[in-house]
Amino acid sequence: MMILRKKNSYKNIEGKGREKKMAKTKVLVVDDEEDFAKALRVRLKANGYDVVLAHDSIQAIMMACQEKPDLIILDIMIPGEDGFIVTERLKQSQATQYIPVIFLTGIPGGERRAHMLGASGYIMKPYHPESLLRTIHKALEIKGAQAGQKVKEAVGIAL
Repeated sequence: MMILRKKNSYKNIEGKGREKKMAKTKVLVVDDEEDFAKALRVRLKANGYDVVLAHDSIQAIMMACQEKPDLIILDIMIPGEDGFIVTERLKQSQATQYIPVIFLTGIPGGERRAHMLGASGYIMKPYHPESLLRTIHKALEIKGAQAGQKVKEAVGIAL
């Protein structure tokens, strides 16, 4: 059972028996500019998120599969394959296809391609922190609603 709470971005997960543990919402930040990625990690942690970092396309895909983040913030220009190709690969994998991706980039003009790939947002650098946080929150709400709909559909099929 997963329940996203608005203010502190925690989700409720079932533990052993009837225990319930609180786990922070995990965000994977992919950016080759280490100082930028670290600063973003500090900002996100201050807002209640657990953050893991990757700095190139290979790390991005590996971390997405290993860490199972709730959301990915992805730059376009990263070493290896660009952020668009990383997103294509993530959307093709059953393990990562439902993870929302938000592009945070200095590259203008990629909004249409990002949308076509199913991205949850496209934010230009330099960014406004409040705008990024709103986009994250909205993407997580949509993901939660979609998960709820899938459960309803599965229950409807089982009945």
